[in-house]
Amino acid sequence: MRATHYAQAFHDLALSGKIGEETLVKQFIATVRANGHAHLLQQIVRSLERILSREEKQNTIEVSSATALSEGEVSAFLKQEPFKYALSSGHKKVVRKTDETLIGGTVLRTSTTKIDASHKHALLDLYQTLIT
Repeated sequence: MRATHYAQAFHDLALSGKIGEETLVKQFIATVRANGHAHLLQQIVRSLERILSREEKQNTIEVSSATALSEGEVSAFLKQEPFKYALSSGHKKVVRKTDETLIGGTVLRTSTTKIDASHKHALLDLYQTLIT
């Protein structure tokens, strides 16, 4: 059995909440050892960290702007027309970033979507139109 399979099984059991955390860890380690895979424990931990990192990234919305935005400004942006379609109930964390390369506007990134409503993007489009 691969370490990733053990890690995914552990993650699924932890999310189910059917077993307490301490009991889950003890039983999981006992099962891995009983199966003769104790040498995989470090790899299982690394695989579990990758799963958790990927899950956190999927639940995160990144909002980049030329100037720092307050939480109220970000929530107002997320309710506006181009941005509200990119959101789902799975997005739980909003990360605000300042990007000095943006002239103005906002760039929204999720794990699957990027909406570029920045002035930089508009100027690059205008430049491409002018030179072609």
